[in-house]
Amino acid sequence: MSVPGVLLDTSAWIAFFSRIGHEVLKSEVQKALNEERVFTCAVVRTELLVGARDRAAFKKLDELLRALPQAPLDDELWSRAAALGFALRKKGRSMPLPDLLIAEVCRSRSLELWHLDDHYESIREQVQFSTRSFLGA
Repeated sequence: MSVPGVLLDTSAWIAFFSRIGHEVLKSEVQKALNEERVFTCAVVRTELLVGARDRAAFKKLDELLRALPQAPLDDELWSRAAALGFALRKKGRSMPLPDLLIAEVCRSRSLELWHLDDHYESIREQVQFSTRSFLGA
């Protein structure tokens, strides 16, 4: 049995880089990084880079994220994210576009999504994909 790849949501990366708290998440992320199981995608990379505190941090973070395997976002994935968002909205649940895209990336690439964002658990009620929530951990 192979160990699955993981994609860290922006919320998980922010907690990982935080100086305080989130010890379980930090330990698990470091282990996954050491095992070369961590993937990223353009949505997460962009969200993180927008929040960089200065140019030096931007450059360092960009280099780190570009070194990870990238899960691509093709036209079909965008279409599935739109359909997913539409279906959820019809059920009274509006989800942010980045979360829909990230969920579809994980579903299409069979990646486990690690997060601290309860939107993903709501999205899982509509489509099947693997998540690991660190909320409360």
